[in-house]
Amino acid sequence: MIETHISAPTAGIHTYAGDCPGCGQGILSEHGKVPHRCNTCGHSLRSEKPDSPLYNIKRSLSLYCDTRGRSSRREFWAFTFAALALLVGETALFLACYTHHEWPEPPVWVWLILPALLACPFTTLTVRRLHDLGKGPGLMTTFLLLALAGTAVIVLHHQGIWPELITENASEWAWATLRADVIVGSIILYLATQHRLPGPNEYGPAPK
Repeated sequence: MIETHISAPTAGIHTYAGDCPGCGQGILSEHGKVPHRCNTCGHSLRSEKPDSPLYNIKRSLSLYCDTRGRSSRREFWAFTFAALALLVGETALFLACYTHHEWPEPPVWVWLILPALLACPFTTLTVRRLHDLGKGPGLMTTFLLLALAGTAVIVLHHQGIWPELITENASEWAWATLRADVIVGSIILYLATQHRLPGPNEYGPAPK
């Protein structure tokens, strides 16, 4: 997003309302009302106000594989709740397909498409949220490694692949790894609720 500096607003009349999704120019609201269009590029702000949940979700998706910079607490939770709503809806549809025998039963891999699509933007968003708190990507990396390792071992054991290597004991260790992963994930979610320190840090300027 383009970094811009706007002149000091008139006290009590104009307040900063975020950046234009079209050009990145700062938007000023007047008496709490955001203009319908950006004065710089004419982008419509009627249904997509700066820093609105929709704007934050679109920003997360636009930075799909980008871990650079920082993301605000509002952006993190807007995308997280939207992703959870989609996953809950998919789970409900999954249960309906396999409990109503008259409904078609898609292959299991079909239900993995949505989580796979959401995994990358959620990972990069979480890294940027940790950057916003002045922390590196270590926690998220640990979370992903524990999740991948534990899940892979459990799946291999269930399928009977490499039985001489993936033993029952290895499967028990994998379940312990996933339980530890829940703790790491809880720490990440707790950190995501915290206020950032004001001003720029080593990962860039504070997000608007």
